Amino acid sequence: MVDTLRCLPWTDPPAELPEGEGARRKPGPIYDLAAVQKIVDGDHIYVATENCSQDVEKLEWDVDDVAQLIADLLPGDYRNSEWCRSSRGHVSDADVYRLDYDTAAMCRGVRWKHKRLYLKFGARHNDPRLTIWVFSCHPPRLS
Repeated sequence: MVDTLRCLPWTDPPAELPEGEGARRKPGPIYDLAAVQKIVDGDHIYVATENCSQDVEKLEWDVDDVAQLIADLLPGDYRNSEWCRSSRGHVSDADVYRLDYDTAAMCRGVRWKHKRLYLKFGARHNDPRLTIWVFSCHPPRLS
């Protein structure tokens, strides 16, 4: 079950999802990164939003590349946790990570030379398939 991936117990999402800073859940991280990394591969990745799908396509990646990015995360890359909604309306809690990454060589890099990427992932409550739902995978957005 997905609950084996959690550091924090599941709680139902609020009726109205908060936006911005209010969306963040503390404390975090919600998911045990090492446990996620043990099971992650392309068969366990679901790109959960249309925006994420477009961003992965812009990187010229597939789900195996997203799985590799998750495998390369370090605990110090964690930024915060928040509620997320998939394009199909499913709501899950998710952890947000940020790292500098060489998107061609598929390895960690240095900021001045490689892209800074933001990755947000979570999992459905009690999913026996242990699917990792990826809500975001992109470079910084220009405002």
